[in-house]
Amino acid sequence: MQLWGRSSAQEGSQSETTDAWTGGFVAEGFEPVAHAFQASILSGEALGAACTIMHHGETLVDLHGGWKEPSRKLAWDGDDITLVYSLTKGLTGMAGAVAVSRGLFTYDEPVADIWPEFAANGKEAITVGEALSEQAGLAAIDYKLTLENIGDEAAICDAIARQKPNWTPGDHSGNHAYTLGWIVSELIHRRDHMGRRLPQFFADEIAGPLNADVFVGLPETFDRNRIARIEGFGMQDLFIHHTTMPWPLTFEMCLPGTLAFRTLNNPLVMAGPGALDCEEFWRIGQGAAGGMASARGLATLYHAFAEGGQKLGITPEVMEVLAKGHLVPRNGLKDQVLTADMYYSYGFEKPFSEWEYARTNSAFGSFAVGGSLAFCDPEDGVSYAWITNKLGTGKWDDPREKMVRDAFYTCLENRS
Repeated sequence: MQLWGRSSAQEGSQSETTDAWTGGFVAEGFEPVAHAFQASILSGEALGAACTIMHHGETLVDLHGGWKEPSRKLAWDGDDITLVYSLTKGLTGMAGAVAVSRGLFTYDEPVADIWPEFAANGKEAITVGEALSEQAGLAAIDYKLTLENIGDEAAICDAIARQKPNWTPGDHSGNHAYTLGWIVSELIHRRDHMGRRLPQFFADEIAGPLNADVFVGLPETFDRNRIARIEGFGMQDLFIHHTTMPWPLTFEMCLPGTLAFRTLNNPLVMAGPGALDCEEFWRIGQGAAGGMASARGLATLYHAFAEGGQKLGITPEVMEVLAKGHLVPRNGLKDQVLTADMYYSYGFEKPFSEWEYARTNSAFGSFAVGGSLAFCDPEDGVSYAWITNKLGTGKWDDPREKMVRDAFYTCLENRS
């Protein structure tokens, strides 16, 4: 492996300079990936970022750079973690895959067979697979969420069980920005012989066995000095610094009563996603938006799936289902919340014609508000994680991230 450069700040140290820097390493032949990563840091478009890429068991890229807080005094270390927002959905998808592989439930089983109260308001036929694929019509819930009550899973799951769907289940899909995590947590809780909820199940069965710095619910014992803090955006930035966010979504997020407003502003209420970067939210273990992770940790978890899932006890049948993908909604891929096409599948997002983020359609992963992306491609043997603490205002294919991913795939093709 070849070392890649550091510049003005020593790794992990406190520095008075505001010059950007990068550290880490790339394998021989992957130097263009380091150049692309460094360019995104030097441009100032990324406060800080980290990227780890593995291929058939080999770490080809492990880079980090910039700053882990807005004052630009503390450098981002290679093992630092940050709030990863909707990358958490992929972690919840992993937990679902482990649960199915262990026989807790099946993807084809009705949710109401596991959770009888869920049948209210016409939800009796929704399957586990449909719920995990964000087709259940439970993107927005009427229950008012706050940072004070967002950790009360019992009360929130009662509200989800009573909720009338936002659309006829199976007709459409839509970003279940928070509810996906609670649905999966309740399913695991009801069938797990120890009664664990998602945070403990994930720690015991996934992150722990792989010794990965990835958490759904940050332990009190974790060193808070290793947390890269978020530089967020306000609603006005979606207009002033508009990039690839769909204009209909930009407007609807500001209009009370729209599905986007009801989904994405509960509990934020126009404060912007940066408001979630706080101790109260880190500890909760919110299974759709509250994960804390390093790029190394995410790539490690996804590589267990890229290699076939055996390290986590994932069965070949479950791996085949994840690679193939869930049936698309009856009325197509248009996300009823985000107003753009998206292919949700078993807790992950799959490649489709408008967003081919990997080389094969076996890939699955998740992107997050602000630009972060993590995925695996079992057919290609690739796992990939790029995370940042400066939130961009696009949807997917954040240019800071995409330039790194494109450079990687060019190098990989040249290596073949």
